[in-house]
Amino acid sequence: MSKRENHLFYLQKQQQLVKYVFTFCLFACLSTGVFSQTKDKKSAKSNALVVTPSSSTAPAATININQVNVNKDLNIKANLNDIDRVIAVVNREVITEQELKNRVGLITKQFTEAKKPLPSKDIVQKEVLERLIDESIMYQEATILGVRILEQELESILNNIANQNKLTLEQFKSATTTNGTNWDKYKQNIRREVVISRYRERSVESKLKISDTEIDAFINTQIKILQSNESARAIEPEMIDIAQILIPIPTGASSAEIASLQSKAQTIYDQTSKEAEFLKYANQIAASDKNIRVQDLGYRTIDRLPQVFVEATKGLSIGGLAPKVIQTPAGFHILKVLDRKSSTSVSQSNQSESIYITQSEANQLMLTVKQGASEEEVIRRLKTFRDQIKAKTVNFTDIAKKYSEDPNVVKNQGYLGWISPGQVPPEVDVALSRLNPGELSDPFQTEFGWHIVQLINRRQSEVTAAQQKEYARAALRQSKLMQANEDWIRELRDNATIELRPPYTMNK
Repeated sequence: MSKRENHLFYLQKQQQLVKYVFTFCLFACLSTGVFSQTKDKKSAKSNALVVTPSSSTAPAATININQVNVNKDLNIKANLNDIDRVIAVVNREVITEQELKNRVGLITKQFTEAKKPLPSKDIVQKEVLERLIDESIMYQEATILGVRILEQELESILNNIANQNKLTLEQFKSATTTNGTNWDKYKQNIRREVVISRYRERSVESKLKISDTEIDAFINTQIKILQSNESARAIEPEMIDIAQILIPIPTGASSAEIASLQSKAQTIYDQTSKEAEFLKYANQIAASDKNIRVQDLGYRTIDRLPQVFVEATKGLSIGGLAPKVIQTPAGFHILKVLDRKSSTSVSQSNQSESIYITQSEANQLMLTVKQGASEEEVIRRLKTFRDQIKAKTVNFTDIAKKYSEDPNVVKNQGYLGWISPGQVPPEVDVALSRLNPGELSDPFQTEFGWHIVQLINRRQSEVTAAQQKEYARAALRQSKLMQANEDWIRELRDNATIELRPPYTMNK
């Protein structure tokens, strides 16, 4: 090949290369224009972003890359929507918005099923968040102090729960999963509850001390005072339902700050005395002031109330407002008696060292509200059992043995034996006091579950000095326990680092 021919050959190759590069660049420009126009469109089809060039020679790789990028963007957006937002940091633990929503949803469901009025969403959220914070602090402190539950202990507890539901552990696990609850999460929650309970028992309950002086004073004021009345007259231990508005005093508050809070409490008290519906007004001001707390204490006997509350509401009729604002280390309290219930339970004796009380011989059947069930369903079942026993188609003992979820039912088959006032939850005392021998109660609720009871018989029984002391010790312990538990949690919170993310705020 001559020199000229070589030159012409390379010139042709160069022209072909330039033509190819020009064609490729032109296609790239056209593709970019189509992509931009498609991206700007508002229709639903724009989400697909598929580029279809007119030329059959277009590189397939360009189309695939664009599609992959679009899918990647959509996946990132979906993942961002699924992120659970942190709303509080408690020492080393976080509380998420989903945890709060789950707990609020559970409480809302319980109120709805029980047909009880629910406070405003803000108040429920605030109280639930406070509870989650308390639980987190207690669990972390318990872990630091070495409070543990072995795996085999946890399995034993889960087996007991399954047995109470008349299921094997595998059946209970399957039912829990079917109801939408993750089994590992359920086990974790049970573990936390047990650890917190053991920590509370070690830190509070085991340290409660009742002196002989306190016992003697209680006997003289609460028991022996019964003997000052005529023997024919019955004393009626009351159950009082008290509601309160609490204006808390922050830890380390100055005298000026306390005086300001007292003035604030007095202003609220003055307005409260003019309001017809105490709880409605209380919830309104609590919604506008995040530091104010509202609480319905529920029905309690006087030995289960702080002594300062008992003194403040003494002699008040139903609907009565305490005559003044009460101050305690926790803050300023505005108290109102929502209801009172009485039951004749104690008669008199002329003996100086012993008194006579009315004891009741009774049967009991108890059911709990299990996951996936409602309180209405439990009440319906109890009413069915009651009607069957009344019709004498079944025996109380047999049906209790088969269906009751009382932990002692295996031993007693529902038979409580002879019980004295104070030996059982106060709601049971009240239910029995309203019955004649042979009658059955309507379903009623205690902190343990829903019950029906049958009164078999009544008798007068002597309470010796030793038994009086035992009763006094138990009553004083219950009274002190509530206040001690509140003080303990308050101390834990004071020593904790709590950070809340907006818009959530914390009670002082």
